Amino acid sequence: MFCFPIQDRFVKAHALLPALVMLSLTGGYYLYTHINLTGLVTGSGSVLGGDFLAFYTGGAFLNQDILQEIYSINSGLLFPQQIDFQTSLISKDLDGYAPFLNPPFMAFIYSPFAKLPYVYGFIIWQVCNFLVLLITVNLLRQELVFLQRFPLYKLIGCCFLFYPTLGWFMHAQATPIILLIYVLSYKYLRHDHDFKAGFCLGLIAFKPQLAIALAIVLILKWRWQALLGGILSVSLCLASGFIFLPDAMIAYMEVSPQFLDLLRSSNYPTWGIHSFFGFSVLLLDDISTFASNLSTYIASGCTILLLCFLWHKSAWKKDLNRWDLAMAITFIWGVLLSPHLYYYDLMLLLLPAAIIINSIETGRTDSTTMLFWIAITWAVCFMSGFISIGQILMHDTYQIIAPTLQLSTPIIFLWGLSIFRYLIKKKEQITI
Repeated sequence: MFCFPIQDRFVKAHALLPALVMLSLTGGYYLYTHINLTGLVTGSGSVLGGDFLAFYTGGAFLNQDILQEIYSINSGLLFPQQIDFQTSLISKDLDGYAPFLNPPFMAFIYSPFAKLPYVYGFIIWQVCNFLVLLITVNLLRQELVFLQRFPLYKLIGCCFLFYPTLGWFMHAQATPIILLIYVLSYKYLRHDHDFKAGFCLGLIAFKPQLAIALAIVLILKWRWQALLGGILSVSLCLASGFIFLPDAMIAYMEVSPQFLDLLRSSNYPTWGIHSFFGFSVLLLDDISTFASNLSTYIASGCTILLLCFLWHKSAWKKDLNRWDLAMAITFIWGVLLSPHLYYYDLMLLLLPAAIIINSIETGRTDSTTMLFWIAITWAVCFMSGFISIGQILMHDTYQIIAPTLQLSTPIIFLWGLSIFRYLIKKKEQITI
């Protein structure tokens, strides 16, 4: 979707080539490592299925009625029960593991896959997620006029020209499910079905930090039906956990405060986290943990204040184009508030990108600045993680303590800020 703009001839002529190069390099490497399998370990040393191993572990523990044991953590912030299970499943020489950190009620989703042999479960999981992506893009296509110019298969193809989408596929993550929830919430709000929108948003209870920004907007604009729907769906998720898995829910509540420490530990690939938290940890943690925490609070707080200011100045759907762009900013800045924002989670930016491009191509928004920031964001979402790894390797090689810059975080923020400034200057128009 980052390749759609057609008004600008330069973008039309040159945007596709680097995207195809990125797709070819990434896809080629993925195929090479998976052709050279040793058991369930790929040629790169990673596990076949990536993070699906964590989901499979959660489902397997539920199927064995021992889910509460999955959250047992030691002083080194490792989960010994999970490690034992995964090494016995994959290989005794397994280097690293995929921790299951979801709330217990999510294990109900993963349980059917864990009843199958690992490889079959992984394949079916990937197929299901691809179908979810197909449904999501089709829903968005029905909603945004500009996307209706393209057949569905081309839109799906464009999604895979965005590196985080490839990241979802390579890691076998659940990001398409979150994207579907985002799109449904946006679609229902756009059609004044507030209760349905809130109910859908509440289904992100397994990763609630991704709902913070939109929830704040709904409170600020007092969309009480949406709030009621959200409270209902969150309550249903929590109730399913406490009714059917009370011991596991208690164990999860006890261990979850340590998750932030896990994300900043040497056991975790913090270089891949693109949130305000990840940015601050990489930049300041080696100098001062207090400074990195303070940086996270300041960046998050200022972003929330800007978001509140924007929506305070914007009437609810008086000007639909302005509302769309304000929603795009909400989604862009909202993902940065989530502490665990791994690079595949940036796939969620497909939604605000589509909203913005629809606004450009329907002739209601100046394209120059918008296209520039979309192009820059596309590039840094591909390169930023590699740049961070390079800095870390250089620091290790020369044994120096120095800040590591996660380039994507400020760029994504500035992308939202560019639209924010446009809306603040622009007068509202009444949508007929």
